[in-house]
Amino acid sequence: MLYKVSLVSLSDVTRPRNPASIPPLQLAVTAALDASSADRDVARAAAARHGLPFAPRRGRSLAAVAEQAGAEALLVLSPRRSALFVDGAEHPWRAGMAALRVKRLLSGERVTVDGFLDAAGLRPGDALLDATLGMGMDALVAAAAVGAGGRVVGVEASRALAALAAEGLARCELEAARRVEVVHGDAAALLGSLPARSFDVVVFDPMFRYGRAAASGFDLVRRLADPRPLAPETLARARQVARRWVVVKDGTPGWDLIRLGLQPIPSARGAKKMYARVEAEAG
Repeated sequence: MLYKVSLVSLSDVTRPRNPASIPPLQLAVTAALDASSADRDVARAAAARHGLPFAPRRGRSLAAVAEQAGAEALLVLSPRRSALFVDGAEHPWRAGMAALRVKRLLSGERVTVDGFLDAAGLRPGDALLDATLGMGMDALVAAAAVGAGGRVVGVEASRALAALAAEGLARCELEAARRVEVVHGDAAALLGSLPARSFDVVVFDPMFRYGRAAASGFDLVRRLADPRPLAPETLARARQVARRWVVVKDGTPGWDLIRLGLQPIPSARGAKKMYARVEAEAG
């Protein structure tokens, strides 16, 4: 199987800042227990691509591999699977509900409303910047919405999450997954380096900061992702980078939206997610 992994390399100005409260995770790459020689070569190439050490498996448990490599976490790769081994457990990347959302979108289904797509208002050929990629679920749906003529770039400050998402998307059966460009970097720094009006839509999703029942993988994102709230100055810069608007997602009751002075888009009663849309800065 040939993998096309979209991992964008950035200059030092766009590499993530590591807040003192979240020390960088010592990460290595390894292969599945039953990996063939070719599979090991793929995993070794992935390690080089992400700038990470490769830890040979040699029939050992993941815990033993991590200990020998001096790693706190392992990116475990097989031909069809990408997983992160951390805190003694494996967390596989899965498209999950995002795959269902994509299939509904492509089939033209209108019964189930997708709040993200409604808020983003994406059109074929659009360019979208997802400033808080996480596991890449919304970015995957966005890639299907903008089509082959569009562009989706996802920025993730956590090297572990960026690598997991990039490799997971590369192994996803959905064609749209190959169109998501994954950037390991700090969104605020990246926005500061981008030309004005370079993306149609910019999206922020800081809701992982709140502990609540959510889709599979949410706990891992909350465990590893940058916990800093969206800063007003970052939002202001995003409005300059956007051609159309900036979308901010929050969980109910919408404390982040209130803090930023944003008015949520009306949603269905009982909705657990809220969205606000801010027009791009004129100019």
